[in-house]
Amino acid sequence: MKVTFKDVGQGDSILLEWEHSGVQKVGIIDCNKKGKINPIVEHLKTLDHLKEIEFIILSHPHSDHFSGMIELLDYIKNENIIVKKFAHTLFILGKDFYNYLKWVEIDTAALADLCEIIEKVSELRESKHIQKMEFVQERWREDLSSNLYLKCLSPSQDEAERYMKIVNGEPEKDKKAASSGANYLSTLFCLVKNDTYFLLTSDAEITTFKRLLEERTHDELLNKSLFLGQMPHHGSSKNYHKPFWEHITKTDERHAIASAGDNAKCKHPHLNVLKSFHSEGYQIHCTNLYHGSKEFLDYLVELSKLNNQLDTFSTLIDSYTTGDKVFQ
Repeated sequence: MKVTFKDVGQGDSILLEWEHSGVQKVGIIDCNKKGKINPIVEHLKTLDHLKEIEFIILSHPHSDHFSGMIELLDYIKNENIIVKKFAHTLFILGKDFYNYLKWVEIDTAALADLCEIIEKVSELRESKHIQKMEFVQERWREDLSSNLYLKCLSPSQDEAERYMKIVNGEPEKDKKAASSGANYLSTLFCLVKNDTYFLLTSDAEITTFKRLLEERTHDELLNKSLFLGQMPHHGSSKNYHKPFWEHITKTDERHAIASAGDNAKCKHPHLNVLKSFHSEGYQIHCTNLYHGSKEFLDYLVELSKLNNQLDTFSTLIDSYTTGDKVFQ
């Protein structure tokens, strides 16, 4: 199994690659563009004889997770690639989820793109390029091979109710709150291989991690060990629940990654989140050096000086350079 966090600036694009019965497999979670470049599409172009994609998942309806999706769907159609499953979380709102789309994005251009994605997915289903649509919610599971599977831990009915409470009020009076509330619809995946797992958190809210810690109903979080955790919402302190990350069992070698870019408004990732993961023994990875990730590098350099370990500086630079981050 190889998991690649593509450098897409502020946003997510995750590519999963694995082998099953001697055949190379590919799965995609989110597709964001970086400027005019679509890193997911460019990656697919390097794969020889790609004829099938096991799944494409839209984690939630925010543009920094779907800005490259139209181009990806066009590429699939033009190259005659079969997508076995296209999955998203919006069906948790009910069969009339279309009625809520106008509140998930403030940006009208992004909202138009989201509507176009829905239309293109429908077209590709009719043309048989997409074989099946699936609704992702808690306990959805995709078996990838005999010892490898992807399991959804969120959204649950709790997250759906939190979102519906926002949009069933008067969302037009606070469109920003209604839009940010779509983070409640974010997927939270556990990618399990034998006794270890990756936690792919998208923009899951802090209440989700509190719920999981309180309910303790997922065997993976109780009896397996975390190898890699994606910092929720690009390393935002508002989405970080320290007790959750402290409580779960972790492998001796463990990693934490933030996929973020130069967003002057959000300033992700936040330094306090990076320092907290570091204090828990995680090796920190960032796709870009901005804001908290740059401050964190400066912090580590100062620590190395205080500990008379100046020879580690080059190692730090290697660990915290920008670009795609690949884990196996």
